[in-house]
Amino acid sequence: MEGHRRVVCGATQVIGLLAFIFLFYTQSFSFDPINFLLRKESSLKWNETMVEVGVFEENQQSSFKSLLRDDDLRTLETIGLACNSATGSLVCVTTEPVKIDTTTMEIYLPTRPDPPNPNRNFSVNEDGKIIQLIRPYSWHQSDILKAITPVKFLREPPQQTPPRRCDFHHKVPALVFSSGVFAGNIFHEFNEIIIPLYLTSRSFRSRIQFILVDFNPIFVAKFNRIFSSLSDFEVLNPNSNTNVCCFHGSIVGLKFHSFLSINSSEIPKGNSMIEFKEFLGKTYDLKIENASISVSKPPVLLLISRRKTRRFLNEDEMVEMMEGLGFEVVVVKSSKTMSDLDRFSKLVRTCDVLVGAHGAGLTNQVFLAPSAVVVQVVPLGLEWPSAVYYGEPAVRMGLRYLEYRVGPDESSLMDSYARADPVISDPGSVFAKGYFIGKEMYLDKQNIRLDIGRFKSTMVEALRLIGRTTPLST
Repeated sequence: MEGHRRVVCGATQVIGLLAFIFLFYTQSFSFDPINFLLRKESSLKWNETMVEVGVFEENQQSSFKSLLRDDDLRTLETIGLACNSATGSLVCVTTEPVKIDTTTMEIYLPTRPDPPNPNRNFSVNEDGKIIQLIRPYSWHQSDILKAITPVKFLREPPQQTPPRRCDFHHKVPALVFSSGVFAGNIFHEFNEIIIPLYLTSRSFRSRIQFILVDFNPIFVAKFNRIFSSLSDFEVLNPNSNTNVCCFHGSIVGLKFHSFLSINSSEIPKGNSMIEFKEFLGKTYDLKIENASISVSKPPVLLLISRRKTRRFLNEDEMVEMMEGLGFEVVVVKSSKTMSDLDRFSKLVRTCDVLVGAHGAGLTNQVFLAPSAVVVQVVPLGLEWPSAVYYGEPAVRMGLRYLEYRVGPDESSLMDSYARADPVISDPGSVFAKGYFIGKEMYLDKQNIRLDIGRFKSTMVEALRLIGRTTPLST
């Protein structure tokens, strides 16, 4: 009992001493604990990346440098900012402390002496300070970039009065990019945002804060799993967080290699589409299985059924033929179904063969199991984009690829044009008049009525590639 009393008595004395110190501190230094706690709680709700003192994580230096070429690295050391414009995309990197005004999307770098001959990527404003304006979208087509919110790098004036205050300090770097103008089209979403985002941010191992200009909440919700896999923090919407945020380094823009592709020899080096598919498999918890091994059940074929243009006019006949070959056919018609990636990715992973006319739905090949087969039906006049956008990428993903080229008699354009008309006989001459003229004709006005007998040969080959035979063969 004595011992127990001593413990209680000792604790009481300590509590009394602490209370005295607390009261002395609050009275002497006008410290309001209630307001302090409220401010702290409010700020913590805003974002977990903010800290009292931002400390740059040194192991991220190599991640920054991986985005630049050797001559870019020299520029980075000289002026603290470097931009790489290889393969058409523009990515700007700084490892210096920056202040990002999310209201104007201006990024302020510390003042430092500028070299007499600045890098050609930069311009000089009226004050003689180096600036860089970048529209952070990976596919640098002029007509697209016009709709992208610009981000500007500026030197902060040394005599700024009052000095620009940091509302929040972050201990990880910022990566600024745009959701673009094609949100809702899965090809453009993967091609210009998701794959480039993976390329640009992967080496930071989730220790990076995404800032999304042109913020699209539907797009963010759709790819939330991917964002969560690439960053430990919620995507920041500049429109709803109008503050000055301070970071120990930033990247603006995303690396782009090629259509639905990653080139391991291009900056940042060492990545591949095989690794990207593995990343998707882990992100969406997809089973790892080889399409050609599962012989205990009928092979599953996923048919992408377009509802507007490039429709299969005799789709029922196609399905009957495929089922006759032994396929279990799953027809997907709803874009809403395909936009639920959590569910749809798992459906795609169970399929041995993916069939579709040239179009965005073929982008779902990124979810296929290794060694599955992609069959692209190539409409009249669309041989080049079919090969570049989907055919070549399928091979780089480790998939087997077949294409079925539509003949003039299988195109609905034959209903309106004679066989000798350039629209039928020379599609190249139509595209030569302008991309949008060709697009309107071959992408927007064309449907397909397949020659079932000829197409059947392609499907028999698909069966062979996954190690199966037709019912008649067995």
